[in-house]
Amino acid sequence: MTYGGHFGKKAKGAINRFYEHADTRHLATLQEAASELYLAESDKAKDKLWAKVDLALGHLIQAKFPMNAAKARAILEARSVEQLAALVGELAARR
Repeated sequence: MTYGGHFGKKAKGAINRFYEHADTRHLATLQEAASELYLAESDKAKDKLWAKVDLALGHLIQAKFPMNAAKARAILEARSVEQLAALVGELAARR
């Protein structure tokens, strides 16, 4: 039996849609993390959120989302919430 052969037609469709819309999910995660960064007070919470941003940006780059990877890395290194918000706005406008 081949891999995935045990899924029905509806389940296969749901799985395919899950992967087709991966960029939308990762962009939503990035938007949420950017807004949470504005509200974060402790350094520990900020570190955790920046790790989440790094992961979401990595997934978007891997999904071939049209964006400047060098600009994204520069924002991560600078840890600038304002620049991140601007990038998220640009990415959302392309959607």
